Amino acid sequence: MHLMMRIGPQSVTMDMVARDCGISKRTLYETFPNKHNLISDVIKYNRQQTNEKFTQIFEQSANNFEALLGVYTVVREFIQKVSPAFLADIKRLYPEAFDEYKAQEIDHILSLARIIKKAKDEGLVLPGIKCKIAAVVFNNNMKTLHHMQDFPFPEYTAAEVFDGAFLNFMRGIATAQGQEIIENFVIKNLLKKEEN
Repeated sequence: MHLMMRIGPQSVTMDMVARDCGISKRTLYETFPNKHNLISDVIKYNRQQTNEKFTQIFEQSANNFEALLGVYTVVREFIQKVSPAFLADIKRLYPEAFDEYKAQEIDHILSLARIIKKAKDEGLVLPGIKCKIAAVVFNNNMKTLHHMQDFPFPEYTAAEVFDGAFLNFMRGIATAQGQEIIENFVIKNLLKKEEN
């Protein structure tokens, strides 16, 4: 997973994977008959690991905005680690694997809508916000990251674009109490990092 995310699936060979894992190529092929199976399992494994992290974040958070900001942190770390070639290669060379990823899009939107509704019930989201519409808008904003090669300002990294899309979305739906949580998070987590 780390190898593919670092240099992109197209550049990874089965020889590289075997060597990186300290196993023989034969052992690798016994587990993964071809590169497509390997990539599909990498995506599933990454999704499973991410879901476990998200579950832990929601269990340990005081409210749903705090949980969303925790999710933001995990996703931002992922974006910083992954090569831009990763999603581009998956989309172009392994469309079945990309389709598996895309098939979960409506589930992600509905899950986000439920979280926004819970945050609304906590008084953190403005009363007039329609949760499903907000979740779709957020999802569409995130699609920008799938097309960074088309982003008109190349001086910005994917992480910076993600920061703007995520935090500005949160600010746009937040009540004054929600705004306070967001700004405290930004001061504590982002501004201190920029100073260092």
